[in-house]
Amino acid sequence: MYSSGDGSDAGHGSAIEALAPVIRLHPVRIKVITTDAAYRERVWKVLSDLGRVSFVVSSLDSPDDIASVLRAEPADVVLLDATGCEAAARKVIAKLADTAPRTGVLVVCHHCTEAARELRALPKWGWTQDLRAGVEVAYRAGNPLYEGPLGPLRRRPERLTGPRRLE
Repeated sequence: MYSSGDGSDAGHGSAIEALAPVIRLHPVRIKVITTDAAYRERVWKVLSDLGRVSFVVSSLDSPDDIASVLRAEPADVVLLDATGCEAAARKVIAKLADTAPRTGVLVVCHHCTEAARELRALPKWGWTQDLRAGVEVAYRAGNPLYEGPLGPLRRRPERLTGPRRLE
């Protein structure tokens, strides 16, 4: 809402205040798991102003290895490149639900397959603002497969985006 200067916007101050930007108290730690060098460069350019972006050059074939990397170097959000390995990505997400439930998960995929849609994967080379927004949502939501209680630091945004259950 914008003021016309004639006072006709009186009483609408709360609507304007609701649009105030959120100030993050600490940078988001983002761990990107992909073997694609070009995509790593793009992600760094798009997400580095949100916080620390680090990379694991690995396939998704070993969920235990990825979980151990996160134990050694915790992250707030894990970005998984599921291109050609959507089933393996699902196993990684399930493993992280057990070992790092507060870690948000965002999946990208080059092809819009049925399996990628089930993972709610973003297009790998899609809009940069969608990638940034996806990281923000994952940061707030935690792991979509985690069923236990989430503390006050991380709550699921069901009322904003709907439930994110993967069956």
